[in-house]
Amino acid sequence: MYRIELISGFRLLLACLVVLVGALHPACAQLLTSDNVTLTVRPGVQVTVKGDVLNRNNAAITNNGTMDLSGNWIHNAANNCFGASQGTVILNGANQSIGGSQMTVFNNLVLAGSGTKIMLIDITTGGAYAVPAGVTDVGDVTLDLNGNTMYVVNSATGAITYGTGYILSEDVDHSSKVNWGVNAIPGAHTIPFGNAAGVQIPFTFDLTAGNAGEVVVSTYPTAPANTPFPTTPVAVTHVRNVTGSNNSAFMVDRFWQVDPSGTPTATLSFTYAPAENAANGNTNLRAQRWNDPTIGWSPPTPGQTNPTSQSVRAPGITTFGPWTLALDVSPLPVELLSFEANPAGNKRVECRWITASEVNNDYFTVERSRNGIVYADIGRVEGAGNSSSPLHYALTDHDPYKGLSYYRLRQTDFDGTVTHAGPVAVRIMETGQVYLYPNPGDGNLFLVTTEPGSKYQVHDMSGRMVTKGMAETAGTMHVDLTPFAKGVYSLVVTSRDRRRSFRVVIQ
Repeated sequence: MYRIELISGFRLLLACLVVLVGALHPACAQLLTSDNVTLTVRPGVQVTVKGDVLNRNNAAITNNGTMDLSGNWIHNAANNCFGASQGTVILNGANQSIGGSQMTVFNNLVLAGSGTKIMLIDITTGGAYAVPAGVTDVGDVTLDLNGNTMYVVNSATGAITYGTGYILSEDVDHSSKVNWGVNAIPGAHTIPFGNAAGVQIPFTFDLTAGNAGEVVVSTYPTAPANTPFPTTPVAVTHVRNVTGSNNSAFMVDRFWQVDPSGTPTATLSFTYAPAENAANGNTNLRAQRWNDPTIGWSPPTPGQTNPTSQSVRAPGITTFGPWTLALDVSPLPVELLSFEANPAGNKRVECRWITASEVNNDYFTVERSRNGIVYADIGRVEGAGNSSSPLHYALTDHDPYKGLSYYRLRQTDFDGTVTHAGPVAVRIMETGQVYLYPNPGDGNLFLVTTEPGSKYQVHDMSGRMVTKGMAETAGTMHVDLTPFAKGVYSLVVTSRDRRRSFRVVIQ
């Protein structure tokens, strides 16, 4: 026999609460309000509400059965609503919302009925107990994230199921996100995204190694010019190809943002709608990632395939961020991992850089400037042409400018297209110079001197010496003032016939 257990003090504000044994009576009321008490739904029991459910104050629901409602879900109570209970909530109306002032942690969430289910607040699915096992069933309807995040705490590949329905992301600021706690569970974790026209465009994160942690995914469509570009969480500034030309005609009209919190290796599968096809064709599309430090696009990783005419499968991915799809005949371009310039022995500057991959790369030129505006070439290094593995380069400036100067790297393609990296500031000390940084700071100071044997003393404001030392060689030495109180100190450097005094501030 079905029954509902109402804990003492529960206030039921509805004209009729129906426990499903047969058909529902059409005259049932429109609101179930739980106010400052706990409602318990036992295993095997289904509570059907022909209207909204409102939880407020300290109300909670221990649901180990099923709650079926045709109205909106509103959770204003100061808790996650269901605690660790393992029941099911069915949204079984036409167009329903999930809202309130507090996030609800659903165990099993089933989207049924018709129309669109819209999130007015972040939600969690999969349950709050020790081993999450709850499932989100999108069914045949639309779940509009509406600028919110759906957290999926069940790591299993089957934590999200769907029929003809889909999850609507589609916000250009990537605010509509699915955050899936994939962790170390291998296999294909599919998010059934769809577009505003109702076309399913699922995305799959197939973990093959490592621990992915929480995988955050969002996507949105663009105009044929691939605008607007993503601005958050990472800003994309162009879609130029390896020749420097606008590549939008060779690109799918959609961006994806994929961000795991762990360090996984995964196969990513992207799907796009026919209306989003590249203007210049739809054959041999390849996924490419925006590399923020280099302000450019990484070349397509090897081994990519097209399982269908509207999808791209990219295996062995270990770096993530913004993604798009481009025709293999016109890829988006040289991926520079780093460029640095460092003084050596206060007599030369060693410039080093690393490329992760290269496409049509002819050569590199190192440039130098006194003011950071006007640059002159100081050396050229031949590029590899095309490469898909990391390459290391170096060039030494044996006659650097004295004082502060700037270095940058110019990369030239075979067709003459030029891109720059840098600038990097470098300081070469003149004879007898002393330089101290950072100041003000936290007490971790670095003293740069051109004369070996330079001695230093540090005094507090009362004149008491707190520490001293000597620079046995020319160069940079660490002066540790972190053990001392915050305030103002005097640091005096003495070398041969020179004496320098610095006012040091520890913040």
